[in-house]
Amino acid sequence: MSTVEFETGRARPDEAEAVADAVTALLRELRGDASHTIPGLGAAVADAIAGRDGAGVLVARDGRGRLAGVLGYTTQTALRLAAPYRHVQELWVEPELRSRGVAALLLAELDALCSEDGVRRVEVCLPAEQFPSYPRTLAFYERSGFRVIGPRVIKDLS
Repeated sequence: MSTVEFETGRARPDEAEAVADAVTALLRELRGDASHTIPGLGAAVADAIAGRDGAGVLVARDGRGRLAGVLGYTTQTALRLAAPYRHVQELWVEPELRSRGVAALLLAELDALCSEDGVRRVEVCLPAEQFPSYPRTLAFYERSGFRVIGPRVIKDLS
């Protein structure tokens, strides 16, 4: 296996389509549904890349400048913290580049951004325990300094 170098940084507007494709691939993998689509995804990605409403997108690029990974986040304020925190909404790495440190680089980039902005907490939701890669995903986040605080429940209002 050859060593591939990656650079990380904020996503550029010209990368919006590739970011949207990555998010679609992530959700298809999580749902086990190769036909899953996300209405309005293009506009949401453009807004996040522009930093609207506390959102942001970080990307990892390979040595040729191609997208290798995506980390989407939002910035929120919680009364329980009396401070803003960042929530990792999406973290995806190109399948053939997994286990090469891309996701860790993206989290390190987010940590640096949080430090610049005075944000002192990052949270992430894990996939369902039934997800085939759940044990690896949990182990990755624990190695990255996260700790489990309990399950999360959601309610769709559609």
